[in-house]
Amino acid sequence: LRAALLQRHTSREVHFGHWLRSSSARMSTAALETRVQVLEEMAKTNAANYNESLDTIWMLLAMILVFFMHAGFSLLEAGTVRFKNTQNILTKNLFVVC
Repeated sequence: LRAALLQRHTSREVHFGHWLRSSSARMSTAALETRVQVLEEMAKTNAANYNESLDTIWMLLAMILVFFMHAGFSLLEAGTVRFKNTQNILTKNLFVVC
């Protein structure tokens, strides 16, 4: 019995992740090719999602920068006019943003 167990243990091979599989449990070439194709499709989908996320982040960053540029330009214009006209200039710039 011990010899049979020892022989069975030595016929196993170590695969990825320290999994033990017997030689009869190996995948066929067609199954491996199918699995590779599925994984490639998943990688393409993940890459597309990643690119879309980056585009969204860039658009939000650009929007924030433009918003602060409007605020800065409003302060610049308010500083170049007399005090009595400041409210009018700031209102005009608020309408531009909206």
